[in-house]
Amino acid sequence: MNSENIQLNPRKRRRPALSCEQCRRRKVRCDREMPCGPCTKSHPPLACQFVHEGKAVLDARSEVAALEQHEPVIRPSSSHDAPAHAENSTANAARLAELERSVSMLQNRVKELEKDRSVGSEVTQGSTDRPQTLIPPLAPHLNSSKQETKLFGPTHWAHVFQEFHHLRSIRGTAIHEGVPRNEISKSLKKARTLRWKIKNWQKPQLLDPTPNLLGDLPAREVCDELVQSYLRTMELIYKVLHLPSFKQEYEGFWLDPQSTSMGFLIKLLLIMSIGAIFYFKPGPANELRLPIRRWLHAAQWWLTGPTSRESATIRGLQVHCLLLLCRQAYAIDKWGNWNSAGSLLRLAISQGFHRDPKSFTRLSAFDAEMRRRIWATILELNVQLSIDAAMPPLISVEDYDTKPPSNLDDEDFDATSETLPSPKPKSQYTDSSIQIALMQSFSTRLCIARSINECNREQSYETTLALGAELTETSKDIVILFRGYLAQAAGRDNGPTLFHHRLLDTIIHRFLLNLYRSFTIKALHDPRFYLSRKLSLNSALAMTSHGERSTNPDNKSQQSNQDFFRLCLSGAGLFKGYLSPDVIVVIGLELITQIEEETSRQPTVPSAVTLDAVNKMAQAARAPLLEALERISDHLYQSIAAGIPSMKRYCLLRGIIAQVKAAHHDEQSIHAAIRQAFLDSMETCRGFLQEYISREINPSDTDEALLPTGGMDGWTPDSALASDLISDFMILDLIH
Repeated sequence: MNSENIQLNPRKRRRPALSCEQCRRRKVRCDREMPCGPCTKSHPPLACQFVHEGKAVLDARSEVAALEQHEPVIRPSSSHDAPAHAENSTANAARLAELERSVSMLQNRVKELEKDRSVGSEVTQGSTDRPQTLIPPLAPHLNSSKQETKLFGPTHWAHVFQEFHHLRSIRGTAIHEGVPRNEISKSLKKARTLRWKIKNWQKPQLLDPTPNLLGDLPAREVCDELVQSYLRTMELIYKVLHLPSFKQEYEGFWLDPQSTSMGFLIKLLLIMSIGAIFYFKPGPANELRLPIRRWLHAAQWWLTGPTSRESATIRGLQVHCLLLLCRQAYAIDKWGNWNSAGSLLRLAISQGFHRDPKSFTRLSAFDAEMRRRIWATILELNVQLSIDAAMPPLISVEDYDTKPPSNLDDEDFDATSETLPSPKPKSQYTDSSIQIALMQSFSTRLCIARSINECNREQSYETTLALGAELTETSKDIVILFRGYLAQAAGRDNGPTLFHHRLLDTIIHRFLLNLYRSFTIKALHDPRFYLSRKLSLNSALAMTSHGERSTNPDNKSQQSNQDFFRLCLSGAGLFKGYLSPDVIVVIGLELITQIEEETSRQPTVPSAVTLDAVNKMAQAARAPLLEALERISDHLYQSIAAGIPSMKRYCLLRGIIAQVKAAHHDEQSIHAAIRQAFLDSMETCRGFLQEYISREINPSDTDEALLPTGGMDGWTPDSALASDLISDFMILDLIH
């Protein structure tokens, strides 16, 4: 053996990679952040990954390194020791070779696993490192007729049937295989007739629960006023009608009411029901005595009963929208309206309303524009009812591509129009301007509704403030637009009024109020969130300002004031406006919090003069808030006196006001004041409601007979006294 010194030098360990996998592949400098800058700035952004060596490889390499460090160095020796050293050297070399093979195998295995993970990540996150084969989506197919409208989605078998060219060509061929085309049509018609006969025989024969609806109609003059009351108020915000077409059909209805279609009659009844809220004449409040609930039941039956197939059309969607508006306007089944809005949304999607009409070449210009209007109304109802029900909205902006309506008057197009005229400038008022103005803020409001109602997701304060600022800026643009619209309203029968301005402003601030709610609660104990508390209060006060009487002696302004007041008295959810419990609790909590903060800051041994001056200043600062609550209380008092069986808000508000007024007394006195306020308010409500029942329903004088015989389904005085107010706010704990 050679006599030179033979030393096994330790193998250098591979330095761990500090750059991410994507930067190493592209040979760019990585800043080692997670994700790193180069990956973030790439177009499109890459999926930044830091890949570490497998534990097994590191362990094997450590074993080799440890072995090399502990092996004795082979030095020159005498001839009689050479065989032993040679034997040891051979054994060590064999062992090292075996370990190196193991390390190599482990390295290859780790590389395979890393490759699999990288490929999966690229597929999942859409990495563009490798070219991808893309195809355009299947064009939607719409089957539209007078009977029903259906959309065939991308997974429907009808798209494959398009490739059966010979089968499809039969309908367009005059003669095929010697069989005339009309013979095929006749045979198909006979088979379809038998098919429908069997289907009708299989249907259950149900009695119509609301027969003779024509007999419910008031005089023609009253119907005209009810229809006009609807057209000048709600129709301009929630557009579902083409006014010239509706008026033409309305005139035809009065020429021969018996021959009218059930779909139009239902639509007319719902329009008159909503219009009745804004119809007021001198005399008793309920002089019309319209069977509103019966009409709503008839509409629900038409949509879901044996004739539900007729509702799978644009008229069915119009009826569904009007039914939802009517139920909200009368506070009927308010907890079920979110579910109904979801059904309406799915019905519209099944008819292709979520796809822009340009996707359907066979649609007329008239149908295309009406579909855009109705889709905008459906979106608005869904996002508003999502806030009312505190539930997530059932759609996102990625789920539809329908464009907003065009800024056109209804007279600018009709069913015979081949093309639509060019839209008018946004600053020029048209029949669609208010709906378009509200749609400007839809994407922001939808984002707010999703962020505050998502499950298991933390709310970002910075994102909340950004969304609030964005919605506030949009609302300022709407205010500027609306001022111009009001100036253009002269000479229009159904032009913009202060009613529309107040309702739009209420919609915006209701979303802001809910956006800041979580942080408003946190702000009571964490000053970092004080801004959200301030912004929430500003929104509540903005909503209460719409409850103030208009000082403008103009008849139109007074009518707008009355319209908004009656909607707030009658409606549910967002339609409650400044009478909403959302407004009451925000202002009430701010008042109580200010008093508690003021008490905690008072010096232990104060100067009597200084303390008295400070208290007067604080009371003066709180006066506008207390006045706002007192004004709401007066209006709720009027609603109960009119027979609206809604006690919760009034009793809650009287308790808050009692606590504020007794705030500088001891705790026992505060509890006594609240307890007495609850008892007094309940007795007031009971007296008014009993008087209403005696006047309108004519029962016997005993309390046991005070059961509803119609008009107030599901309500009794006892059930009202045992309402959510008692359980939610534990009034019984204060009374007993």
